[in-house]
Amino acid sequence: MPSTDHLLDDLVSAAGLAPVRSVEPLRGHGFDHEVLRATLADARQVVLRHRQEARPLPQGRARFLADHDVRAPALLGGNEFATLYDYVPGDMLSAVIDKMTDATWRSVGTAFRRVHAVRFPSGLSGHFGPGSLILHPTDPVEELHRLLVDAESRLEPNLPFVLPWLPRLHALIDDHAERLRQAPTALLHGDVFLANIIVGTSHTTLIDWDQTRVGDAGQEIAALDERIQLSNGGSLPDAFFETYGRRPETAALHRLTNAIAWFTHGPFAGWAIDPSLDADRTHLVTGWRDSLVDYLAGLGERLQEF
Repeated sequence: MPSTDHLLDDLVSAAGLAPVRSVEPLRGHGFDHEVLRATLADARQVVLRHRQEARPLPQGRARFLADHDVRAPALLGGNEFATLYDYVPGDMLSAVIDKMTDATWRSVGTAFRRVHAVRFPSGLSGHFGPGSLILHPTDPVEELHRLLVDAESRLEPNLPFVLPWLPRLHALIDDHAERLRQAPTALLHGDVFLANIIVGTSHTTLIDWDQTRVGDAGQEIAALDERIQLSNGGSLPDAFFETYGRRPETAALHRLTNAIAWFTHGPFAGWAIDPSLDADRTHLVTGWRDSLVDYLAGLGERLQEF
């Protein structure tokens, strides 16, 4: 495999772009990529995302996003180990979360509205691969029940105080069965890590579409709300919904089940932190874990709100 610098030069040349003038690493963009920003001889900026595992070039997915007016970085080229994109100027939401204004939150709401406006028939879900979208019938009620059952073995040794509330949560799922099964099915970004949300001066762009899927938009709004809480203890503000539209009816229930799923299947398995993470990522993930524990410690009170 060529060095990253040679790989960048090769992909830039293959895309018919001006030669690379300078390169700098970009930090904070996930766990499994090396990300470089290159400035070309004509001042254009591009981003190389380099990984160790081979994956097909996501040309089909990139065309779908462009054809459906979803704002995403333009794919310029790549191979099985790297992708080359146009650089999206702006700040990662993770870096500016404490400085967001109503106007910037409205910008984020607009970005998610455009994604979730791409609709599919209810009762279908699936992952959007690099070149194909395969949907299959699903029962969201059964999926949520199964998620809770699968979590029990890790909750028992790690968060046993959550276990007495699971029957109530199972009952809530049954109470909301009709809403869950009739919820609109939409395109989902699939990985609302706050570093994947780039807040620019005029609009917000979602990057890193590797986990794109189709499902209930309430799942993604719940996941975004959770990420904000893990980051600074906050939640999605009203300004977000001024442009996004109504909060999905299923979001509150997904918020509770997401928290349990994340604690038992996230980058930490219960209390344990992945030992392969570097010091900065270990600190980040430890904070997420502790925030999830705080959230789940109030599970009884949260269930009373239904």
